[in-house]
Amino acid sequence: MRIITTWMYFDPSQVAGDESYRRGRGRGDKVEPGIGIAWCAGDTSTLMPISSLKAFRKLQDLNEEFNETALHRYIDAFLLDEDEFDFSRPDRSIKNSDLVDFVINEPFVIQRSPPDLLSLKGAITKTNFPVWIGTYMGWSVVPGDSVLLFISVPGGIIIVSSAVGLANALGSGLSTSVKRLFRKKE
Repeated sequence: MRIITTWMYFDPSQVAGDESYRRGRGRGDKVEPGIGIAWCAGDTSTLMPISSLKAFRKLQDLNEEFNETALHRYIDAFLLDEDEFDFSRPDRSIKNSDLVDFVINEPFVIQRSPPDLLSLKGAITKTNFPVWIGTYMGWSVVPGDSVLLFISVPGGIIIVSSAVGLANALGSGLSTSVKRLFRKKE
């Protein structure tokens, strides 16, 4: 399976938030906050349930409906590369609304012939029926247990995470795990 990725990095001075939330991962000692978006093309009408793959574990206490407000909160948490428990904190508020709006409206690459660009907002509103597969931790796929957001739209799956989380997931076999999702239901 071929996965097309788009990366958006920001200067640390642009990202507001408590420095203690950041894990300080990046090149050397330099923290590089960013977002990674992956496009996995495939027939989503035949997806097997992600819960059937032992590689992923659903985040605890997150049973939200898919909506733009939840997406904004998640993008903000990914910018800060927050840990699992930070995603469900009741006092969690958006700290980087301008950057979140930028990420949601900035095009990312989707696999077509030729490749096409689409924003997260466009993917959600254009398809009319995105499916919030859920927010999962890569139990055995993502070193450091980074959080991954899966959104199913006609023609593929969009995976969003912190840039470092997505990079680690891809380097550790995320594509193999996602490929299993596209196997026909039996």
